This record gives sequence, C-alpha cells and structure tokens, in this order.
Amino acid sequence: MLKNRDDLIENIRDYYQKSLTVLKEFGGPSIYFHTQCIKEKKNSFLSKRHIELIYATLTAWGMHRMGDPEITKTKLVEFDVFIASILQSQNVFEELRDHRMECISLDEYNHILDKLHLPYNTLQVSISEASIVANSKTLAHLLPDLIPPIDRQYTIRFFTQEDRNFFRKNGKYRTVNLPVGKDNQFFLFKRICCEMKNLLDDCDLNTFELDDRSFNTSYPKIIDNIIMAYVKSIPKPI
Repeated sequence: MLKNRDDLIENIRDYYQKSLTVLKEFGGPSIYFHTQCIKEKKNSFLSKRHIELIYATLTAWGMHRMGDPEITKTKLVEFDVFIASILQSQNVFEELRDHRMECISLDEYNHILDKLHLPYNTLQVSISEASIVANSKTLAHLLPDLIPPIDRQYTIRFFTQEDRNFFRKNGKYRTVNLPVGKDNQFFLFKRICCEMKNLLDDCDLNTFELDDRSFNTSYPKIIDNIIMAYVKSIPKPI
C-alpha cells in the first residue's frame, strides 16, 4: 500500500480545497462539454446527442490531436465507429445507469465492474493500443456516478508510484507504463476503480459538494479531482 493514500485521506479537506483551485486552470470547452454531457445523460441517456457530447468532451480533454496518425496516436476513431461500439453494449449500460459508487458495497462494485469487462473490450475510442485512459473517460460520461476518469499523469501515477518517486532528478515526471493487451489494461482499470471506491468509502461525503456546473458532477469525479490536486502538489526536486 502506497503512503500516498494515507497522506491524502489524512488531509482530505485540504486536498479537496486545492482541487477546487486547480480546476480553475481548466475552463472553456473542457468544462462546458463535460457539464452538457452529464446533463444529457440525465435527460436522454445514450441518445445520439449524448454520445456526440461524449465525443466532444474527449476532444476537449485532449484525446484528439490533429496530424499524421503515424506520428501521434492521440486520436479518436471516426464518430460512426465510436457510437456503434457504445450502442453494441447498450443493454449493459442501461442496466447500470442508475447505480452509484457511494451507495453500494465493494463486492457489489466488483461485480458491476466485471459486467463492464466485455463492453470495455469492445469499445472503440482511440486509435492507440493504450485503452485505459480513453475507455475510462468514455465510461465516466456514460456512467458518471459509477466510473471515474483515469489518466496516466495523475491517477495511475498516484496508485503505482510513491510520491517521492514521481519525478526524475531532472525534474521531469517519471514515465507511467501500462500493461500490454486490452484484458490486462482492463484489470488495471478495475483495480484503480476499486482503489478509488475505497478512497471514497473512507471519506465523509459531507466534505464534498456536488455541482453540475463544474467538474464536481459526481463523487467518482471528485475523487479524481482530489488525486490530481495531490499529484500537482508534490514539489519537483531542486
């Protein structure tokens, strides 16, 4: 068990407040499309508009860069491929849409994540072979009360590296490697989701405020925001 988790829980109120400050660095389309996507999920789940807003949110969150795909793999697939891969698992998403991370046990949560194994594997989001970031951010906008968005820079680093090892001696972040293969990446996705569920269960929910006009639209997203604030608070070596 990394000490990062203990440090974060011990100072959860401070990191929550820091997360509110950190999130002010983001704005414009990254917040707009996210909040519109969450609203559309409530109003018209899995409609074409809902899925279009997920696609737009992923773009605003840096999942698509223009340029030669042989040079950059940070590219979304074409929209018709994206929407078809989501609707392929429509029944599973419909079944899980009203479940909430904070209202279920860890065993129940594990069972739900197992139900997402096949949908995770059949999602087509990015042209990259690294699926965990693109797939988790998609699932976080399909099932925002269940699934947190996961990225390498903050989330995976927090759960796989001690804070003293975040940086190289030259002040640059150490590389965060992913396992090879979609199944192995799913198991890492599942592990991190469960770790974030454990974090949430150890928190007093009264510490947090849900806000549909910001990034704090769900408890899984709030935990993600707090982890980002924690990682960004670790000073670079002098």
